[in-house]
Amino acid sequence: MSLSINVDPHDDHWVLTLSGDLDYSECASFRMTVDRVLRDAPPSAIIDLSGIEYLDSSGLGLLLSLSKEYGATGGRLVLVTNEVVDNILELTRLSSIFSTAPGVEEARQMLADTARM
Repeated sequence: MSLSINVDPHDDHWVLTLSGDLDYSECASFRMTVDRVLRDAPPSAIIDLSGIEYLDSSGLGLLLSLSKEYGATGGRLVLVTNEVVDNILELTRLSSIFSTAPGVEEARQMLADTARM
């Protein structure tokens, strides 16, 4: 299934909602969207992966790259996951690398809590 990306900009964060497959064939499209987000430099981003049906190593690599780019600028990235994504993060031992939330509202709360610190 092809990747669908919806970008919802807010003042202090952007929400990128993905659905379909995040694999090698779709990474170029996702990277172009990510580059646009980084160019506008929101301090934080939520990537909603709850609609992802398949995630391969290329997609994971892109998420890792994005996490590092946000971390390098003092920003924050939160992933909204589903069972498929959670299983892949556990299998690859990357679950401790990412901040994850079960839903977008919980992710927003995580960002708000971090801003208060």
